[in-house]
Amino acid sequence: MSGTMEIIDDDGIDGINSNDSDPEKIQPRVIEERWGDQISHEMLEVLAPNGEGEHILSIINNMTEEEAVAIIAESVKFHADDWNFPSDMRDRMKRLLEGPKLYGDFYDRDLRIDATMMRYSSPYPGVRAVAEPLDNSDVPVETIRAYFLGIGWAVIGTFMSTFFNSRFPSISLSGTMIQILLFPCGKFLTWVLPDWGLTVAGTRHSLNPGPWTFKEQMFATITYNIAIYTTNSYGMILVQKSPVFYGESFVTFGYQLMLTLFVQLMGMGFAGYLRRFSVYPVKALWPTILPLIAMNRALTKPEPKQNIYGWTISRYKFFYITTLCMFFYYWFPGYLFTALATFNWMTWIAPQNFTLALITGSGLGLGLFNPITTFDWNVATSSYAALAQPFFATCTMYISSILSAFIILGIYYSNMYNTGYLPINSSAAFANDGTSFNVQKIVVNNRLDEKLYQNYSPPFYSAGYILTVGANFAFYPVYFLYIMGNQWSTMKHAFIDFYKGLRYGKGNYEGNTMDVHSRLMAKYKEVPDWWFLLILFGAIIVSVIFLKIFPTDTPVWLPFLMIAINIVFAVPLSFLSATTGTNLGLGALVQVITGFILPNNPNAFLFAQTLGSWALAGYGDNYVQDQKMAHYCKISPRAVFRSQIGTIIITCFVAVGTQDFVLTSVKGLCTPNQPSRFTCANDGFPLYASSLMWGLLGSDRMFNSLYPLFKWCFLMGTAIAILFLVCQGYGPIYLPPIREKLRVKLRPRTFEILDSTLFPFVASLLWLNPILIIQGIQHWSPSNLSYKTPGMILSFIFMYWMPRHRLAWWEKYNYVLSAALTAGVAVSGLIMFFAVGYNPKSLKWWGNTVSSAGIDGSSKGILPIPARGYFGPPKGSFP
Repeated sequence: MSGTMEIIDDDGIDGINSNDSDPEKIQPRVIEERWGDQISHEMLEVLAPNGEGEHILSIINNMTEEEAVAIIAESVKFHADDWNFPSDMRDRMKRLLEGPKLYGDFYDRDLRIDATMMRYSSPYPGVRAVAEPLDNSDVPVETIRAYFLGIGWAVIGTFMSTFFNSRFPSISLSGTMIQILLFPCGKFLTWVLPDWGLTVAGTRHSLNPGPWTFKEQMFATITYNIAIYTTNSYGMILVQKSPVFYGESFVTFGYQLMLTLFVQLMGMGFAGYLRRFSVYPVKALWPTILPLIAMNRALTKPEPKQNIYGWTISRYKFFYITTLCMFFYYWFPGYLFTALATFNWMTWIAPQNFTLALITGSGLGLGLFNPITTFDWNVATSSYAALAQPFFATCTMYISSILSAFIILGIYYSNMYNTGYLPINSSAAFANDGTSFNVQKIVVNNRLDEKLYQNYSPPFYSAGYILTVGANFAFYPVYFLYIMGNQWSTMKHAFIDFYKGLRYGKGNYEGNTMDVHSRLMAKYKEVPDWWFLLILFGAIIVSVIFLKIFPTDTPVWLPFLMIAINIVFAVPLSFLSATTGTNLGLGALVQVITGFILPNNPNAFLFAQTLGSWALAGYGDNYVQDQKMAHYCKISPRAVFRSQIGTIIITCFVAVGTQDFVLTSVKGLCTPNQPSRFTCANDGFPLYASSLMWGLLGSDRMFNSLYPLFKWCFLMGTAIAILFLVCQGYGPIYLPPIREKLRVKLRPRTFEILDSTLFPFVASLLWLNPILIIQGIQHWSPSNLSYKTPGMILSFIFMYWMPRHRLAWWEKYNYVLSAALTAGVAVSGLIMFFAVGYNPKSLKWWGNTVSSAGIDGSSKGILPIPARGYFGPPKGSFP
C-alpha cells in the first residue's frame, strides 16, 4: 500500500467516458489508501480477465468501508440459496462481516474486492470471464451484413437439423460451431462489400460499417439459434403422416406449415412471461451459453502468437485442420467400417451368448462394463455435451445411469409387466407376440375399436422404457418442489415484478441493483410485455382456426389448457435451465393430463404434446436463453426481438419443405435397418409409443390396469424432493454440532478416519442436486451406457483433468476442438447421405456386419413366446 493521500479524478479513470450518463460512473472521492496497490498482476487477471483492470482498480480504490460492508451484507443474504455461487467467496464474505480483527490481514483489500465483484462485476468466474462490466453502445450491431449471415446460416441450420432429426444419433450445427463459420464470412464481407448505405431517422445503415465486431458476431449467432428450434412440430407431423405409424392422409403441406408457424410464434409469445424469471435475475446465469460467448470473444479479439505446451497453432487454423480431418475420418465409422461406431467388441467373443449381449451390448443390451464403446464422435457426444457441460453434472448423471441399469435388470429378469419377452431397452411399443405394435389393427377413424383391441393386443413396453417413463413422472414433483422450495425468494420477487410490469409498466431492469449488466442494459429500449402478448394471442387465434379446419378431432379449448399448465409449471423448469444448463419439457405431465381428459384420441394427444411440452416451455426457454446471451453482450432487446421474428417466419418455410422431402423421399424411413440410420429411434418411435400409451388407451387404463406402478412415481418424486429439502435445509444447522460431539467422544484415530471419509461424503450430499440424479435415470431407451461411457471419459479428460493440469491449452483450444469435430461430422454426414445413402449403396464386409451379426443385433427377449403364440392375459380379457 502507498500510505499517501490521493485524489482520484474521473478523468484519470480508464474505461469511463466523462460525457456518458452511464450509471456506473464513479464519483471523485478523497481516499487515504490505494487498496489496489495490494492486488498483484495475477490476481487482477482473475478479477478483470477482459482488460478492464483499471476500471476495477478505480472502483476498489474509491470505495469506502461502510459502502463495502453494506454491499457484502446484502449479497450474503441475497445469494444464500444460490447453487452456483462460489463457496469460497461465500465463506470469505461471512468472515469479512465479522470485522477486521477476526478476519486478519488484507481485510480492507478483500472487503473492497468482494464488494466490487458483487456490485460492479460478477461473483461468478465464468460470467466474469466472458461478460465485460462496461459497454460501448456505438459499436455496430444490427447491421445488414449481420442479418444476411444470421438468416442465411439459419436457413442452412434449419435444413440440417430438420433433415437429420429422424437419424439416430442426429446431426446438427450447434451454436458453438456456427460461430466458427460466421466469423470468416463476416471477415469476407468486410473485405468485399462497399461502404454503401442510406440514412433512416438520422441513422446511417451501411453495407460495410467497418471491421466485423464482437456484437455483430453475437447478434448473428443469436439470429441463427432460432434455426435449431424449428423441429418442435416435426415429431407430431412424422407420427401422423408416416405409414409406419398412423398414416393420416389429411397431413398436407398447408397443415404442416400452419402447425409449424403457430407453434413457433406461440412459444415466442410465451417467452415474454418467462424472461422475468430466467433473464433478469442475476442468479439465472445460464452456464451453457458461457462457452459460446467465450468462443465469440476468442474469435473477434486479436490473437497473439503463443507457445502453449509446444502448441503454437492459431485457433482458426486448428479448427479448419481438425474439421478437415474429421470430415475424412467420419467416412470410416459412418460408412466404410461401421463397427467403429457400434464398437460392441465384447459381444464378438461369443456372439450367440444372450447374457453377454444383454449386459455389455450396444444394440440389444445395456452397454455395462464396456470401457470402449465407440470411435464415432457423434455417438460419443450424443448423451452429454462432453466438452462443455460441467464435469460434476456429467458425473452425477452417469453414476445415476449406472445404478438405474441394475434396476432395469431387476425389472427384466423378474419379468415384471411381461418385459422378459421383449428387448430389454427399446423405445418401441410391442404386441403380445413380440412384434412391433401395429396401431392400424385397433383403430377405426382415429378411435380405438374395443373389439379389434381385444382380438389383437395391448401395447407392451421394454424394461428400459418403463424405467424412463417412471423417472419422467418422478421428475416433475422433484423439480417443482425442489426449485420452488429452494429458490422461493427469487421466484416470489419475479412473480411480483411480472405483475407490476403488466399493472404499472415497471421496467425489467428497475430495482435490479445487484447486477451490473442489468444496469448497463437499462440504456436500451425494452421490448414491452404487450408485444409478446400480441404474438401469443395471434398464435392462439391461428391454432383455433387450425383445429377447426383440419379433422384432428381436437377441442378448441385444449390450447388454453396447455397455456394454463405452462404458466404454473414452466417457471421453475425455466429457472432450472438457467441455473444448471439442463433443458427439459413438460412432456410426461402433459401426457397424463391429456390421457385423463381426452382418452382414445391420439391426435389430441399429439397436439397437446407439441404445444404443451415443446412449444411453450421448450421454445420459450430457448428464446430467453438467447435473450440472456444478448444481456451479457449488451445487445438491444428490441434488436434481438426483430431478428427472432423475421427468422422464425423464414425458417418455418424451410423446415416444412425439408420435412416434406424427408417424409416422401427417404427410403425405409423409420425402419430398424435404414442404411443411413434414419430409424426414428429418438423422435418418431418414442412419441408414437407415448401416443399409444396415453393418447389411445388413456391415463386411467395405463395407471390403474396396465402399469399401476407409474402413479406411485409421482409420490416417490415428492418424497425425494422433501427429503433433499429437509436434509439440505437443516443439515448445515445440526450436523456441525454432531461432528463436534463425535470429536470429543471418539478416539483421535477413529475421528480422523471419519473426518477423512464419512464427513466429507455427508457434506457433499448437502450440495447434491436430486434433479441431476433423476435425469440420469431418464436417459434410457433408446440410449444406453454405450452412448454415455465415451461422453463420461471425454468429460473427465477435457472438463476435469485438462483445466487442472493444462489450463492454458484448455482455454484456447477446448471449445474450438468440440466445434471442429462436430462440424466435420455434420458436413461429412450430409455428403455421405446424398452420395451413398439416398439411393443406398451397401458395403458388406466383416467390419460392417460384425456389430449386428450376433444376439446384440437382434430384437428379442430372454423368454420364449409361449406355445399359444402370445404372452400376457388371454385375448378378450385385456385391461
